[in-house]
Amino acid sequence: MSHICILSAVNIKHMSMISLYTEWLLRDNIDFDIIYMDKYGENEDFPAKNKYVFKNIINPNNPRWYKALQYWKFKKFAVNILNNNYYDFIIVWNDVAIFMFANYLASRWKGKYCLNIRDYCYQKNIFIFRRFQKVINSSAFTTISSLGYKIFLPPYNYLQVHSLNLPVLKQIIPRSSLRELGKPIRIGFVGYVRFYDINKRLLDIFKNDSRFEMHFYGSHADVLRQYAEENGIANTAFHDSFPVKDTAKFLQRIDIINNVYGNNSMSLDYALSIKLYHGVYSRMPILVCPNTYMEQISKEYQLGFTVTDYTSEMKENLYEWYTHINFEKFNMSCSQFINKVLQDNQNFESAYQKYIKEI
Repeated sequence: MSHICILSAVNIKHMSMISLYTEWLLRDNIDFDIIYMDKYGENEDFPAKNKYVFKNIINPNNPRWYKALQYWKFKKFAVNILNNNYYDFIIVWNDVAIFMFANYLASRWKGKYCLNIRDYCYQKNIFIFRRFQKVINSSAFTTISSLGYKIFLPPYNYLQVHSLNLPVLKQIIPRSSLRELGKPIRIGFVGYVRFYDINKRLLDIFKNDSRFEMHFYGSHADVLRQYAEENGIANTAFHDSFPVKDTAKFLQRIDIINNVYGNNSMSLDYALSIKLYHGVYSRMPILVCPNTYMEQISKEYQLGFTVTDYTSEMKENLYEWYTHINFEKFNMSCSQFINKVLQDNQNFESAYQKYIKEI
């Protein structure tokens, strides 16, 4: 019987999409442990046989040397467990963990681990790049959540793993049409609300225009609610924190997904947002920023509108664009993208079968 370990430098709640592995491991009755660093002092549920937790409560006022020392202690803690438990395979989750354990994994576990890259981790720094190059080349396989990341990663035959939160997506009822003419088009941000400056500009542009409504659903939405109230912006709807399981419910309340995050940032320019998947499964178009990988995909599959500026002209162009969408063609584009997603994730499952299940 295989014995697997999941290694991460973040709390379980920040291990976005780790369920891609755990659902298969549970399905195949494969024992697995988890080693991770707890920054909040929380007892988190996780279906592992053993949980090895290194408590490292983060105080932002602590000096850098102290924070570095705590990470070094976590590494020592994890290596001791890995050396003594004789695992068959290690699933390394989180870019910080990949960087921290790069030399150890490449020399001690060559071909017996996989990596999951989900963000930019300063790989343009030659020292960091070389550590990633070494650990990636010695992995059984390495997945990335966006092919856009290949621009800053070393050459390698990466597997793309899409951010499909299936419990949420399965609850979504796909639309059969666009918003009826004459009813306000509801532009919605569903998730952890950030990028306040951009969203305040959007609120200003669409202020009290009866053709539109601006919706914000998720943690910190009340920051924008207060801004709207202070500035007399009435064509709005807000709801602060909600359980992830209610995501589909809030998606049903909008017509266009707001994915306007900004650009000119490595972490934003090359990522694929989970909102893209919400859009294609809901059959809703999405707003994206220029010069990003999200724009590239939205143009390739004709899924969205690029917000090039924050002016009344952009607003008029958006209204004209939305009211002239051919829904039948748009629906076909969504289906084409979903078929591509399913094929990519099938390739990922084949790697799982080969390197993890059949050990």
